[in-house]
Amino acid sequence: MLRDLTIQNYRCFKDFRIDDLARVNLIVGQNNSGKTTFLEAIYLLVNEGNIQFLLEVLNSRGELTVEPSRQRNGEVVSGHHYQILHIFYGHQLNNFDGAIHIRSTKEHPLSLKIQPNPIAQQLALPGLEDLVLGEDLFGELVVSYGQYTQIKIPIRTDGTIGDSRYLRLGNTSKLVFPIGSSNQNYFLTTTNISFARLSVLWDRITLTPKEQSVVEALQILEPDVERISFTSRQTSNSGILLKLRGQPHPVPLGSMGDGMGRILSIAMAAVSSENGFLWVDEIDTGLYYQTQTDMWRLIFETAQRLNVQVFATTHSWDCIAAFQEALEQSEYSSVGKLFRLSRRGEDIGAVEYTPDELSVAVRQSIEVR
Repeated sequence: MLRDLTIQNYRCFKDFRIDDLARVNLIVGQNNSGKTTFLEAIYLLVNEGNIQFLLEVLNSRGELTVEPSRQRNGEVVSGHHYQILHIFYGHQLNNFDGAIHIRSTKEHPLSLKIQPNPIAQQLALPGLEDLVLGEDLFGELVVSYGQYTQIKIPIRTDGTIGDSRYLRLGNTSKLVFPIGSSNQNYFLTTTNISFARLSVLWDRITLTPKEQSVVEALQILEPDVERISFTSRQTSNSGILLKLRGQPHPVPLGSMGDGMGRILSIAMAAVSSENGFLWVDEIDTGLYYQTQTDMWRLIFETAQRLNVQVFATTHSWDCIAAFQEALEQSEYSSVGKLFRLSRRGEDIGAVEYTPDELSVAVRQSIEVR
């Protein structure tokens, strides 16, 4: 588990530190207080500087441009240009002292550095020959993870990376970084996991004790669910079937409402994150408030049993109250904490609420969001 985190010069965080992280951490705060950015920073750190995870973050935020595919040296090349300008504090690439540092120092020290370097007389970078002729280069993006060798990627003058052989390999991190346990880390946005990814997870879950945990999660919303099955149809959730008590025929998951898809995504990601991490942005999306206490009970139990550290965000008071109720009922009183991100000018700080303090706040209707 991560016990602390320092973030410097990543997006809205100029110099941020948080201590005493718990196994399950609920992050609240006003809009633009850095909740999603906080999740992203941990995601990049524990995935060991793998550039593909940075590209995934940029893609999820829409920070890219897609140009028509074209032929180059007999090969079809897609024009994905990833905009890295905005990952740096102040949206500036020319502040060469403003390197991004993300690190955790307690228990298992981790350190990630992302540095923009100015262009030299000649950039001898692998993959540079694949850049379109005539494009001007600003410099290079240098990513360093701990003591491992740096990876260097060309940056165009428009602040984008991509469309070079170095990124089109699809497994850049294998060249210089260890992969570690990235397969046990899952980041859920407000959009449910795709059918294709769920089906891959299900192959690892089916016929194991984890399958029953997924069924129990679905029973939070529909108590009559007995079994779940995936079919060969490769469309959004239409290939997921449920067996309901008293129903002679399987029922498509898609006919059960968006909440069922959300709880399925959370449950499958949670049980698949054994010995790893789970991030859920706006965890209450699509879930009725009266079901959220049971959801938190499931997350607490799964996190303890499978050694998963969870980071989730919410704007919802109902979600906070459900979190507190489930925490109060848990046999592991220290399993969860609430942190509020508070912004004053350029500075963002974290206010910690212990289980006892959160209990008082909920009972007295003290605003913690």
